[in-house]
Amino acid sequence: MTDIIKLFYSTFIVNKFIILFSIISVFIISCGADGNHPGYQYMPDMYESPSYETNSSNPVFKNNSTSQYLPKNSIPRGFVPFDFDNTLDDYLRAGNILVNPISNSEAVLSEGKKLFEMFCAHCHGKEGNGKGSINHPVYSAVPSYSDSITPRRSGEPMNKLKSGHIFHSLHYGLNAMGPHASQLSQEERWKIVHYVHKLQKNTND
Repeated sequence: MTDIIKLFYSTFIVNKFIILFSIISVFIISCGADGNHPGYQYMPDMYESPSYETNSSNPVFKNNSTSQYLPKNSIPRGFVPFDFDNTLDDYLRAGNILVNPISNSEAVLSEGKKLFEMFCAHCHGKEGNGKGSINHPVYSAVPSYSDSITPRRSGEPMNKLKSGHIFHSLHYGLNAMGPHASQLSQEERWKIVHYVHKLQKNTND
């Protein structure tokens, strides 16, 4: 029994010494360097990756170039693809299935009004009555958003155009109207759509 106690005590002393030695060693290693020493890193490759200049050679890639093309079918963060072509069929399809992703509010209508007056009012008029400062020699006057008679490409009058019809027209253009996809973001175009719906109801010819 005495031998067992002695063995246990010896093991305890040895373990205690090892633990104490480890703590002291860590303390010496971590605090012994001067203020300019960056310290030690575990697996430094995880912290310091090699840097390459733009357009420089890079052995990491098969074509040995740092500048790489985007992967096929990649989509920028926050961008929603517009999966419609510039055709009558897709114009009608957009009117049937597209829903404005932006909730309507006074703030949205106010922003939509500003954008409409900057990009649309010169043809459509500030009131949406088609009496803007520009008339096209071929298409004559621009129709009013309150028009309930003249059928459009959708088979419906101007005051019945749906959100998808308007957005598709803003994206690709329509007749004499040019495309606005490069001038207005998707969010801005949807804000204009909200404002056009308001004009459809409130336009005074």
